Amino acid sequence: MSGLIDRFRGWNRRRVAALRRASAPRKTPFGFVMNGTDGMVSGRFEPEETALVRTLMTRCDRFVNIGANTGYYCLFARQAGLPVTAFEPVPGTANILMQNLLANGWAEGATVLPVAAGDTASAIRIYGVGTGASVLKGWANNPESLSQLVPMVRLDDVVRQPLGAERLLILMDVEGFEYPALCGAAALIAANPKPVWMIEIAPDGAGTAKSDHVQATFELMRSAGYAAMRADARLAPVTGPVSGVTNYIFHDADVSVDAIFGPVADRIRPFPA
Repeated sequence: MSGLIDRFRGWNRRRVAALRRASAPRKTPFGFVMNGTDGMVSGRFEPEETALVRTLMTRCDRFVNIGANTGYYCLFARQAGLPVTAFEPVPGTANILMQNLLANGWAEGATVLPVAAGDTASAIRIYGVGTGASVLKGWANNPESLSQLVPMVRLDDVVRQPLGAERLLILMDVEGFEYPALCGAAALIAANPKPVWMIEIAPDGAGTAKSDHVQATFELMRSAGYAAMRADARLAPVTGPVSGVTNYIFHDADVSVDAIFGPVADRIRPFPA
């Protein structure tokens, strides 16, 4: 019976993914069109995180998105005129991302890499075909029947180091695989100036899977000279994961929050205001 349920889940998720790929881009309240979830298209997706990322984009020179999905944050970056490097290992999702860039005339200036990020250059099996796809078996209850091999690279091998005083903003959303991905980015983490990172870390896991390296992720960044805070309206400093909080900002510990974000009055508010 479990095998039958697994196959049904796989069939249904493939069906949903196929419908998504066939959908036309829709207007958003942000001034661009995209093929994405209803929350992304309507402006309800991660409103506080979106506001923070948009603020950070006014204060950076290049955007790197690891686990870019259909390109929600990439579109904000291209709208702001930033060069983008996007990693999205699921082929169908990467295709939608490229379609979204083309639909807005923003493909030039965006490098889309259909690969996973890890601690070594290799190949790895990923489970799932849409949002929530992960190399961790059981993450988001993705069935084993819904898996495929994808290339894996080290970020240090493919992401250019900052030039001079160039400021990088790096957003990582890799569904429980953030620690291995960061282990392949030692030089990027140590860059001068240090990039600002927003990393999704799910301390409670997803589905039947849970990362074994949640606290280690915070320790890795702390040992490299970063301070951590919650990626929400509070921007409260943290030293480890907080139950129920899944997005965190890591920045140079020697740089103040005001220097990272600018004056509070200048920060972009969540949509709708």
